[in-house]
Amino acid sequence: MKPRPHASKPKPARRPPRYSDKPLPRVVVERHGPLHAEIVIVGRELLRGEVDDGNARYIAAELTRRGALVHRVTVVDDLDRSIAQAVSESLARGVHLVVTAGGLGPAVDDRTLAGLSDALRLPLAHSAAAKEMIEAAYPDSGLTSAREQMCFLPVGAEPLPNSEGVAPGMLARRAGGGTVVSLPGRPPEARAVLEEALARLKDLFPLRAFASREVEAPTADESALRPLLERVSGEYPGVWIKSHPGARRRKSPARVTLRSFATNQKEADALVDGAIRRLLALAGNR
Repeated sequence: MKPRPHASKPKPARRPPRYSDKPLPRVVVERHGPLHAEIVIVGRELLRGEVDDGNARYIAAELTRRGALVHRVTVVDDLDRSIAQAVSESLARGVHLVVTAGGLGPAVDDRTLAGLSDALRLPLAHSAAAKEMIEAAYPDSGLTSAREQMCFLPVGAEPLPNSEGVAPGMLARRAGGGTVVSLPGRPPEARAVLEEALARLKDLFPLRAFASREVEAPTADESALRPLLERVSGEYPGVWIKSHPGARRRKSPARVTLRSFATNQKEADALVDGAIRRLLALAGNR
């Protein structure tokens, strides 16, 4: 006769996993270094291929033009968890700025602020300033329960005026470092709100001067250019160098773009011009 097994004690319920139980690393903006940024685009319609993204390219270009290094663009679903996880991961990587686009309106699937509340670990609270902006957009009909959704921001966040639409943007500076900016999804609104945000974040961009040049390469073969560009890149680490193929049928020469960012225009120009002279000198010696 087999012994009767002892009744096992019920296991305690497992705590649902958080995005990270460890404290996020402290981010310190280097005074003379570049700003590191990531972009999170929100929208299930993008993941299904129903619409084209009209925001990531513009946001990345505007940040780059101001001296930021954009490391990643992520597209996520209209879910609190998806948004929270993407933003949490960006902040955990130590970037200085995260820009989100989409999901700020009054619709049921506009969940960006709820996701940001989880990512920042800050509860949503009624913002009197956001309410004023929304009431001004609806002077005749006023607030409804759906519109009131746009009045709630993470505690301490600042609403950003939207001159092209209704939903305010959001700017939140974390006490431990790192800033999050949220933009509406419609491209005209996203651009207007991004302009407002960047005007308030000038202190984050230590490299404010930008220089760019394009030169014609002595060959149409990009592979032949690679050793030259690798050498110049090593000697001028502050210059971004990119080759572009010429038209194959016409056997046009390849083109090389050189860009730099610095604290002043003189320094930015000097970096690019020095890299060009070095590149031409190396090409002439081949």
